[in-house]
Amino acid sequence: MIYLDNASTTNYKPKEVLDTVNECLTKYPFNPNRSGNKLSLELQEKLYQTRKKIHLLLGNDSELHVAFTSGCTSALNLAILGTAQRGHIVISATEHNSVLRCVMQLEKKGFVQVTVVQPDNEGRITAEAIENALRKDTYLVCVSHASNVTGTAQDVAQIGHLTRRKNIKFLVDCAQSIGYFPLDMYRSDVDMVAIGAHKGLHAMQGAGALVFCERAIPRPITFGGTGTESHMYYQPSTVPDCLESGTLPCPAILAMNAGIDWWLNNWRHSRDVIADMQQTILDGLQRISNVTVYSQPNKSGIVAFNIGSRDSNEISDILGERYNIAVRGGLQCAPLMHKYLGTFDGGVVRASVSCVTTREECYALLNAVELIAKSGV
Repeated sequence: MIYLDNASTTNYKPKEVLDTVNECLTKYPFNPNRSGNKLSLELQEKLYQTRKKIHLLLGNDSELHVAFTSGCTSALNLAILGTAQRGHIVISATEHNSVLRCVMQLEKKGFVQVTVVQPDNEGRITAEAIENALRKDTYLVCVSHASNVTGTAQDVAQIGHLTRRKNIKFLVDCAQSIGYFPLDMYRSDVDMVAIGAHKGLHAMQGAGALVFCERAIPRPITFGGTGTESHMYYQPSTVPDCLESGTLPCPAILAMNAGIDWWLNNWRHSRDVIADMQQTILDGLQRISNVTVYSQPNKSGIVAFNIGSRDSNEISDILGERYNIAVRGGLQCAPLMHKYLGTFDGGVVRASVSCVTTREECYALLNAVELIAKSGV
């Protein structure tokens, strides 16, 4: 199969990641913070080293905290629900449902009001547009670092400088940017960042993190055993323990650790391959009649397109069933972005390359799209 759905989950898992998962399952098949034996202490140290590496990815600010989660969705929920208060939230139309549904649930309960900021003609969320949406009771702004539909990246530093001046918390969804291009939380005045491990870091599903500074420490939204202060009837207050109830997904977390190491050693090569393969697809699609392309060159390797007025899920199914090419059709869990693009009814076909995508695979996609555009099959 030709795999071009890397924006969902990258199919390539480096040997270092696979070896780490196997080691964790065989050598450390237990919970950290639950025992003082040698292996448990070794596992705790590996988790600590993972937190330090996440610090490194996001600016290496020593004041940052890292709370492990089951993925980017749970990290976003922790950020939004854990800092919720009565007032006003600003989000962008580029947001994934992990943000949209979370804030709309708060609005449905009458707890907050939500304003959605639209992108400009180039798909960008400007600081000016954010500022125009602010109110006296605005306490949170949330923006995706890169759109999961088109790959368009946002200048979050400009927005961060604005929100910091206004004393408003700023949350950035880095699901489609972590492992593709960097973000310095300190220099960009970003208060909270949500990441997942299974896309640009080439690790496995089941692990993510919320990274946050002192001014944006969330309240716990899940309660239970932390392995610390077990005599207490109430959730402990120590960060990050209070935010990590239950059994941590240690194999997935250590896979993220290995994925970060792999990325730090290979990011230049990965960046160049992704840029080259993406441009190959973009150039080829532009030469096929009756094809509309919605993406500009972007560092996340995403190319969104449609063939005439045909439903994107139909095209995705044809590519998968007849040509053995995996892409993603539909709304990509980002309905507001599709309303902005004018593709809400039929969605878009999203092809997303990775560091192991080959030129031959790109040509196979282009040949298939051309045949579908000309003959319908």
